[in-house]
Amino acid sequence: EQCGRNRVPTVHPAVTLSEWLKKAPPGERWVLSLSEGTRPLSEMAGTDTVTVLSGPEGGLSPAEETAALAAGFAPVTLGPRVLRAETAPLAVLAVCA
Repeated sequence: EQCGRNRVPTVHPAVTLSEWLKKAPPGERWVLSLSEGTRPLSEMAGTDTVTVLSGPEGGLSPAEETAALAAGFAPVTLGPRVLRAETAPLAVLAVCA
């Protein structure tokens, strides 16, 4: 009511990460990464459509990140600070908007 939205967004059933990676939308794909050598998100922003994978508190496991990279996700970083799991996606939206 507060936001004025007149419809409930689609909520899909939960799936494993490996299942989701197989069905991830085509196109530009980024995975938020704490690994060395990732590109800053500010260099990547500017595309119209992007799929972003953001991990849980503590980040993705090395195996999960490797699976994302194998599925065509490019590793990006938000910078030197580690953000909370619920804050990182909002920061991505702010940079991309």
